[in-house]
Amino acid sequence: MKIHTTHLTIHPQGPFHFAATAYSHGWVVLLPNRWDAQKQILQRIERLPDGKVVRLTVRGTGTVAQPEIHIAVEHPGTLSAGEQKILLDLVGHMFRVDEAFHDFYELCRRKGGRWEKLGQGLGRLLRSPGLFEDIVKTLCTTNIQWGGTKRMVEGLVEAYGDSFAGDPTHKAFPTAEAIAAVPLEDFSATVRLGYRAEYVYTLARRIVDGELDLRSFWDRAITTPEMKKRLLAVKGVGNYAAATLLMLLGRHDELAVDSVFRQFVAKKYFPNTQPSDAEAQQIYTDWGEWKYLAYWFDVWEGFDEEV
Repeated sequence: MKIHTTHLTIHPQGPFHFAATAYSHGWVVLLPNRWDAQKQILQRIERLPDGKVVRLTVRGTGTVAQPEIHIAVEHPGTLSAGEQKILLDLVGHMFRVDEAFHDFYELCRRKGGRWEKLGQGLGRLLRSPGLFEDIVKTLCTTNIQWGGTKRMVEGLVEAYGDSFAGDPTHKAFPTAEAIAAVPLEDFSATVRLGYRAEYVYTLARRIVDGELDLRSFWDRAITTPEMKKRLLAVKGVGNYAAATLLMLLGRHDELAVDSVFRQFVAKKYFPNTQPSDAEAQQIYTDWGEWKYLAYWFDVWEGFDEEV
């Protein structure tokens, strides 16, 4: 099958740092994402709503002040104007080009010192094109080392993702329909997710059955505390996962309190004592609606490992 290439461009509002946005969150190396650190290019297989599977090669061009995101789309057949619009929206969503971070940058400027550098287009954390993928990947980060998360996501993509015609070994993230189409027993046996298999399968079934409308989670009229309750009602989502998902939904006012958070805050801010969770969270209280980002980049500042 002949593969064609279509070139698309997004113009985010500056400041915007492409590589920092991609690499500041571990999602960049979870399939179907592939990150070339040397070239600073993100490649991804994406399944369009009509079932067409394409390969995206995404790179940042321009400057932090006048940024561009260039997308090379490899696809079979033609790529309609409607499909191009869908892909522009999906990549823009991943890189959060529709979110405003000026208030965060102003707060960083007032904090001064090491925080000022965040105003150079940082602050955005990469997310998936769709919430189903983000929820599944978040479930795969709970109570497990990062290597296990990568293995589980790879297993899901390999077993249930649709292949790209130009390279059948590269696959898209599975749809809820693909997972729900098999019995739970078969799904659990095929992908080694442990206890998470039931959570992922139940999520897929609820979506397919029309019981859970993921679009409702984007309703900005709902307060963050109420949205957190709704997320906690998703089987398998606890406080840590809910805070992570709130961040992916563009709400940064909840901290993801887990063992990493506790260890980091205790070591950096309470060297001689073990603080309670409430005491630990007070460290970031004055960041208001940006608490999650303040903590995230506090940790990231000293992070020098490859994700």
